[in-house]
Amino acid sequence: MLRTTGIALVILLTLALVPPSAGTGGGTVILVTDNEADLAMARCVASLLNASLVVSPWGTYDPSVSAEILALNPEWVIVIGGPVAVPPDYTVDFDDFGIAHERWYGETRYETNLAIVENLKKTFPGEFERVRSVFVVNGRDGLALRELIRQGVTGFVVLTDSGRVNESLKILWEFEKLENLTYVGTFENGRFIFTLDERWLDDFVRKRPGVRIWRKGIPPSAENTREILLSVQNRTERAEKLLDGLRIPAARRGLEMARELLERAWREYYLGNYGKAYRLGMMAEWRADFVIARSYLELMTVYQGSARLRLERRLRRFEVMVGVLKKRGYDVSDVEELLRRAREALERGDYSLLLNDLIPRIRMELAMKTRGRMGHSWRRRP
Repeated sequence: MLRTTGIALVILLTLALVPPSAGTGGGTVILVTDNEADLAMARCVASLLNASLVVSPWGTYDPSVSAEILALNPEWVIVIGGPVAVPPDYTVDFDDFGIAHERWYGETRYETNLAIVENLKKTFPGEFERVRSVFVVNGRDGLALRELIRQGVTGFVVLTDSGRVNESLKILWEFEKLENLTYVGTFENGRFIFTLDERWLDDFVRKRPGVRIWRKGIPPSAENTREILLSVQNRTERAEKLLDGLRIPAARRGLEMARELLERAWREYYLGNYGKAYRLGMMAEWRADFVIARSYLELMTVYQGSARLRLERRLRRFEVMVGVLKKRGYDVSDVEELLRRAREALERGDYSLLLNDLIPRIRMELAMKTRGRMGHSWRRRP
């Protein structure tokens, strides 16, 4: 059996979009979404590499996020998560501004976990060898993952779940200097909410003499459950806004289910049934994520069908970026003038002027101000 170190009462803080190390130019930036599993893994990578961490909303593109990365002037960006979680619009921006980038991901969060470990070991072997502790957590246990994020644990997060033991074991065996293994989970009424067959962990430790194994339970409380439900509520509202005006029956049904589950979760919360409220909240979040993914894909299809909409979206991206850079103290008056002329060209329907002159000049000016050179000149990091 696993040894128990006691049940930790957790006070969850709002997920901050603040990098663990200040980025003042150069170096590595990690781009990840606000999904708890991806974010927990990304914070481990950022800590190991002393990299800045930038967080985007799951499943959608936000040009202000690209602008924040542009302002950091990184040497390299590592994107954690697949194109559904972190849309390709971001890597298009990186190409535009000459920022080298690489995406570490798999088809699922568990395969992404493995891809991150394999890429870290290959690209940063020295940093990877420093890992002495791992934290095994169910990939669906948002509350436990949030606690690991809040604590800023030293080590690495290994995701697991029913049917995912093979991936989890493959990751664990990569850590050759492992000393401590801790299973972390949301704990209620004497058991973990997301159950785990502990035998495979015991078997792993028997084969790795010197590795100590622990268990840490996190009880749902009024405070940490409220954090979860507010986060799910925000995500559901974002899903509703994305779906507005689109005809996607499956997504519409998913949104209704998310709303219903969230309403039930709040009822249980006010009755003091925090564990049940938490479970319902996570079910609502999964459905909201489905709606976001389907809606965003449909929106991109709509944009692809209209040259004007594509150009409108492109200019809006630049306008948001310019606004972010202006707040950071950049002199962007010349770019603002180019954007004004671009808006006039769009209204006239002069797409040739936009595509062949104004948009390339806007892109070049932004790259020169932040990067000190034009875009389109990056190479893959060896």
